[in-house]
Amino acid sequence: MNMTASSRIVLVLASLVLLLVTRAYGDQNCSLPDSSKQDCGFVGITQQQCQGKGCCWTPEEKRVAQDVPWCYYPAAGPSPPSPPSPPSPPLPPSGSPPFNDQEVAQMRAFFKANIDIQGSGGVVAAPDYNTGPGGSYYYHWARDGALSMHALQITADSSDDYMAQMNHYVRWVVARHAEADPHNMDVRVEPKYELPSGDVFAGSWCRPQNDGPGLRALTLMYFANTLIAKGNASLVSQLLWTGSSSAYQGGAIKFDLDWVAANWQSNTCDLWEEVQSQDFFWNHYTMRKALFTGANFAAAMNDTASAATYLAAAQAINATITQHDNGQFVYESQNRPKDAAVICAFNNGLMNDGIFQPASTPVANTISTLSSLFHDSYNLNQADDAAGVPGILYGRYEGDSYDNGNPWVLTTGCLAELLYRASAQVLTRGAVLAEEAVAWLGALQSTNRVQLEAQTAEELQDPRVLGRALAQSGDGVLLRIRYHTQSIGFHMPEQLDKNTGANLSAYDLTWSYATVLKAMKAREDAIAAYRAALFLDA
Repeated sequence: MNMTASSRIVLVLASLVLLLVTRAYGDQNCSLPDSSKQDCGFVGITQQQCQGKGCCWTPEEKRVAQDVPWCYYPAAGPSPPSPPSPPSPPLPPSGSPPFNDQEVAQMRAFFKANIDIQGSGGVVAAPDYNTGPGGSYYYHWARDGALSMHALQITADSSDDYMAQMNHYVRWVVARHAEADPHNMDVRVEPKYELPSGDVFAGSWCRPQNDGPGLRALTLMYFANTLIAKGNASLVSQLLWTGSSSAYQGGAIKFDLDWVAANWQSNTCDLWEEVQSQDFFWNHYTMRKALFTGANFAAAMNDTASAATYLAAAQAINATITQHDNGQFVYESQNRPKDAAVICAFNNGLMNDGIFQPASTPVANTISTLSSLFHDSYNLNQADDAAGVPGILYGRYEGDSYDNGNPWVLTTGCLAELLYRASAQVLTRGAVLAEEAVAWLGALQSTNRVQLEAQTAEELQDPRVLGRALAQSGDGVLLRIRYHTQSIGFHMPEQLDKNTGANLSAYDLTWSYATVLKAMKAREDAIAAYRAALFLDA
C-alpha cells in the first residue's frame, strides 16, 4: 500500500502522542504505596525483563525495604498471571537466595516446633496423625530424630539456639538405651518410639534398622565437642562418655559406636523401611563417618582401645564402600540400585578424605543418572521445565509406588545441598579434571534444563565457571521447591503430587525442613568460596 507524505507525517505524530500518553500513564500507574505493590518478578529479574512484562521497576538506589517488590504490577495494566510467573535461577551465586532470611526463619520455626516434644527430647516425624497410606507420623524415628538434631546444630547461629533441646535429646537417648526391647532384639536398632513417653513402638514394622546408632553417635559427638569447647564437659563425662561400662554402658556415644563397630555388616531394613540387605550404601557410608569420627573422639577421651576398634571397623568399610560405584552411578544396593538415598548419604557421610567427594566424577555421574530418572518419571518436572521453573524435583527410587510414587522434598533438598557442596569444593581447590568437567556437563544438563550458562566441558574446566554453574543449579533446585510451597506459607510436606505439585502425605515433615535448611547453610559456604575465588573480599 502506498502512503502520501502527509499521511506519513500524521502517522508519526500519532505514534509520538501515543508514546507520550503511554509513558505518562505508566508513571502514574507505578505510583503505588509499598503495601499495595504485588510482586511481578522473580529472583534475578532485570529491569528489561520486568518492564518487558509491562510491570513497574524500582531502581536500586530508591529501594528502601527488602520485603517490598522491586518489580511490581501497575495500578492498572497487566494482572498477575495464573499460575504466577515462574522463578528463574539467579545469575550470580552471590545474588538473591532462593529463600530470604525471613522465610528461612519461618521454616526454622516450623522445624523447631517438631523438636523436643513436651520437653521429652523426642522429635516428631510430622505432627500428622493421618497421612493417608502412611497412617500416623506422630512418632520419634531414630533416624529422623538423629538427622534432625544434627541439622538443628549445624544450621544454628549459635549454640544457645539448641542447647536446651540437645540436653533433652541426650537424656532421651540415654533413656531409650535403658529400655527392655519387646521384640527380643537390641533396642539400639529399633526404628521408632511413642511420643512423648519414649516407649518402643510395639506394632509390626521393618526391623532392625541399623543406621540409627551411627547417626545418633555423630549427632551426640558434635554436641559433645561443642560442650568441651565451651568448657562444659560435665555432661559429656556424666552421660555421653562415662569411662565405665557400669555407668550408662560407657555413655550414650560409646554404647552406640560399640554396636556399629561390631555389627556394621548385619542385615537391616533400608532408609525407606521397605527392603533388606547387608550392604546399603546409605548405612555403610554414614557408619564409616561415625566410626572415623568416633576413633578420634575416643582418643580424645583417652580410650585408646575403643579408638583402635572403631578405626579398624571404619577401614574395613573403606575396603568395600567404593565397590558401589559401577562406573555409571553409585548404587544403593543390588536390590535397590537407583536410589536418592545415595544423594543424601554423600552429604551426611562426607569425610573430605577423597572417597566420593562432592565434586568427583562418581557423584556427578550419580546425579546425572538420577536426574534423568526423576525428570522422566514425573509429569510435574516436565511441566515445570516448560513453564520456565528452574531445577528439578527428586523422588526416592526407581519404581517407587508409595502413595503412587511422587517427588519428595527431603531428597530434593539433599540434591541442592550436594550441589552447593560441590561448588564450594571446586572453588576452594581451584582445579577441575577433564573427566570431571565432562561428567558435570551431563549432570548439570539433566538437572538444570531451564537455564545453564556453560554449554561445553571445556568451559567447565575453569573452576570459577563450574563453581558458579553448580551454585546456580543448587539455587534452581531450591527455587523449584519454593515454587510449589510458597502458596502454603513454606510449610514443607513429605511429598508433592507428581502431576499437580499439590502437597501430599505428611505435612510439616521434620526431615524435609532439615534438608532444606542444611542446603541453605551449604549455600553460604558456596557463596563464600565463590567470593574468595574472585577475590571479592580481598
